[in-house]
This record gives sequence, structure tokens and C-alpha cells, in this order.
Amino acid sequence: MKKINEGRIYDYSAFTDSKKPTNTSDYTFGMELGYTDIDIYNRPEEYDNISDAKIFIDYSVNLIIKKSGIDSIDMVVNSMELDFEIDDYPNDTREFDIDLIPGRTIDYNQISIDKGEVLIPSYPKEVKIDMGKSTDAKNFKINVIFGS
Repeated sequence: MKKINEGRIYDYSAFTDSKKPTNTSDYTFGMELGYTDIDIYNRPEEYDNISDAKIFIDYSVNLIIKKSGIDSIDMVVNSMELDFEIDDYPNDTREFDIDLIPGRTIDYNQISIDKGEVLIPSYPKEVKIDMGKSTDAKNFKINVIFGS
């Protein structure tokens, strides 16, 4: 886990006298989810027999801080790397590695983020991937669920 900005207030009086209504703090984290936490559905025939999958999610948490406390917590997915194996009996197992990077390999609107009722702990708990019957990541719809 790598923190980008500590977000500490060292001079509280300067913070309270500031004309800005909020202070923001961004933190970046990485999390790997295993097969049981990934729901891959609407798969194309080529990906029908997935035997193992994992996904690494690089995400940022943005805290909106006001004088009275934390106003909101926003999550942003920076990138994901989906790795899975296809059981291709009687041939060898085939391995796939798909980079899902908003603004590069997929569009920003292909990723939706849901927050659970309990947001702390705030790491991703589940990922749902609708492949849209396609092997092209441009047709995927991804939902990342944070909290519980």
C-alpha cells in the first residue's frame, strides 16, 4: 500500500481561517481479489471454462474534509489487471491477462462503483464483470463494490 498524500492538518488555525470550504486528501492503494470474490458472467464461448481467476485493483480514495469532519469518501479505480485460466481439456490450460485501464483500454463509463452501507473497512470486496459475450475489453461492464 502506498500513500500519495498524508492529508494531515499541521496548522489547524490556518485551516479554519481558510476561505476554501473543504480540504481533500487522496490516497492510493492496491488490492488483489481471488476467484470467489470475482463474478464473471455473460462470457463468450472462448472463456466458458474459467478454472481460476484473480484481479488486482489499483484504486484511490479521496476524503473530502471539512472543519466539522469528513464530509464524504469517494473511490476511483485507476486500473485493474484480470488474470484467469481456461481449462481447455484435453489441451493444456490457457492463461489470459487483460489490462483494464480507464481512458486507455476501456472507457471510464465502463466501470461503476458501489459503496456498501458500511464503508469501513473501505477496500474492494467484490468485482462483477459482464463480458458482453465478447473477448474485447471495450465491451465489458465492470462493477467494483467497496465496503460491506
